[in-house]
Amino acid sequence: MAWRTLSILTNAMRMAGGTLAITSILCLSNLASAAQQDAGKTIMAKGDVMAHNDNAERQLVRRSPVYKADLVTTGDTSTSQLRMIDGALLSMQANSELRIADYEFSPQNQQGNVSMSLIKGGLRTVTGALQQNSDNYRLTTPVASIGVRGTHFEAEMVEADLYLAAWDGIIFIEVTAANSGEKFSLGPTLRYQFAIVRADGSVEFLLQTPGTFSAGHSSEIYAQPIQQFALVDVSEAENNIYIAQSVNQKYIDNERFAANWLPDDPLVVSRTGSVAFDLVEQHSVVSSSGSISDFTMSITVDFDASTVPTGNLSFVDSGGQWFAAFNGLLNQQGLDVDVNFASHGNNLASGSIEGLLIDQAQGILGNLNLAEINTPSITADGAFELRESKP
Repeated sequence: MAWRTLSILTNAMRMAGGTLAITSILCLSNLASAAQQDAGKTIMAKGDVMAHNDNAERQLVRRSPVYKADLVTTGDTSTSQLRMIDGALLSMQANSELRIADYEFSPQNQQGNVSMSLIKGGLRTVTGALQQNSDNYRLTTPVASIGVRGTHFEAEMVEADLYLAAWDGIIFIEVTAANSGEKFSLGPTLRYQFAIVRADGSVEFLLQTPGTFSAGHSSEIYAQPIQQFALVDVSEAENNIYIAQSVNQKYIDNERFAANWLPDDPLVVSRTGSVAFDLVEQHSVVSSSGSISDFTMSITVDFDASTVPTGNLSFVDSGGQWFAAFNGLLNQQGLDVDVNFASHGNNLASGSIEGLLIDQAQGILGNLNLAEINTPSITADGAFELRESKP
């Protein structure tokens, strides 16, 4: 691909002068950029995790982008967690292959399209802000096609059979093996939430969690409830039911979602054990919605494991309460964390938090940047200093 692009650029420069040549180059550059549209980023990559695109391959590491048309693969004893552009979390197990055919999302209207193919192995996903229906979110497998509506589900190919678990919401399955054409739905509010689609197109419904999900898979990926949002009723015409999204919204814990793992470059400090830095020594935070109050923040650091297992912050401005929950790692550069959940009043938000250990790991100095997803002009950012509360 690279040599072909270089040849086209060279010919364009030879055949046309000045503006035409520049225009040709810019158009080709735009086409190249369009071919690599972001679909998400890598939250965690342990072991051999690769992205293949246009006969080229990239090693995925923490914060590496993933693009539309990427084929993401994991090797033996490897796992990967991706955060997609709509905030969805997707965890791949070892020896898996996932083709991202399309992933589009508009923050303005919460609409888009997702098309992915699980070629082999297994994945678990919690869908994001994209307003799903059974048509605009599609995961295909060698034996069935899956549509989703606001859900958390797992899919795993075991030999030639597809094992399914719908932990939350509803998934819609159409069996494609042997031209079966059978259609059914799974979910905790329906008759069944577990099933196996066999290679011959037959379907086996289960009352208990499939044994294949018992190792490294769990429905317990949620952390503490967040009192933020009103009820959202979603009708499901096929089954004549309503799914109520509780006000007890829950954020996703990256560490528990991905599995236990340690960084390759742990921070070397003299401290040991787990320490909670929850005394706000000072802060300077500015909001586009006016002055703030009631600033609180806490970061727990596990020095033995070189992780940041939990962290949260909150403060209030005229638009309501800002809230963020996060966790991550320690490395040579300091705190390397990702925001799991953020909100401002009843609006979803996103952002980043950075920090450094100071005074022989007796304090944390950092900064924060938050913004509403649907209205990016509504922001809050600033700096903070945390200390350990003394008994």
